[in-house]
Amino acid sequence: MPHTCPAELKRLYRQSRVLPFVGAGVSMSVSWNDGAGNPLRGPSWSEMVNEAARILGYDDPELIRMRGTDLQILEYFRVRKKNFAPLINWMVKQLDTPESVLKDSILHRTLAALSSCPIFYTTNYDDFLERSFSALGRPAHVIATEEDMGFNSTDTQVIKFHGDLNHPDEMVMSEGHYYRRMRLDGPMDLKLRSDLFGRAVLFIGYSFRDINIAHLFQTVNETFQQLPNSFSGRRAYIIVQNPSDFENRLFHQRNIEVIPAYGNDRTAAAAEILTDMAS
Repeated sequence: MPHTCPAELKRLYRQSRVLPFVGAGVSMSVSWNDGAGNPLRGPSWSEMVNEAARILGYDDPELIRMRGTDLQILEYFRVRKKNFAPLINWMVKQLDTPESVLKDSILHRTLAALSSCPIFYTTNYDDFLERSFSALGRPAHVIATEEDMGFNSTDTQVIKFHGDLNHPDEMVMSEGHYYRRMRLDGPMDLKLRSDLFGRAVLFIGYSFRDINIAHLFQTVNETFQQLPNSFSGRRAYIIVQNPSDFENRLFHQRNIEVIPAYGNDRTAAAAEILTDMAS
């Protein structure tokens, strides 16, 4: 079954009015082998929390999940360890991906080809997006702190909305971090508000349960309402693999249009939808 993009989103893309938001699913689509031939891939949020639990001494991460949420587990980790250094060290090792692998990633190639999208947001901590863009001949300026703003360049902007490994103090990881972010009064939040003017958000690589989605949807809907000069008024779209009535109805209630990606290969389906958007 061919995967297509809604006509209005294609129109918005041609007008440079689409703001891609890249989630963990995009990084998880990248796979490679380490020096010993062991298969690796970009880690998921749950894998990061599992490692945090193991560092805390829980051989079975589900035992501590019985006590609290993932964000609460990471808050407990911060209290116990005083900082996230042990977990960040693990992440650095897990994300040591060869540039050739990123360059060959079908999703990253497709994202880099979206020439009418000058700004990309991501909640991922890794550098897959900017490294793949650079390898594919599209220089990117990374913005992870206020210091990175105010530059004069024609380079594509990659906004690290939750920080990155180069700025560990800015990373949004624990329950406390999320509560502070929900105030929506920091430099990154103000930039998001500015970048949303006249644009529609396209969420790629997120699941319905992702806390980032719930927070960002609320921000988009409550702050901006309908998109001006738009046939449908949609402010946001999301690519969902094999959506059910559950996702369709709840996203519709939030004024989010679901773009279905059918089949088992979510990576190829998402790439096909993005390619159709840019056609």
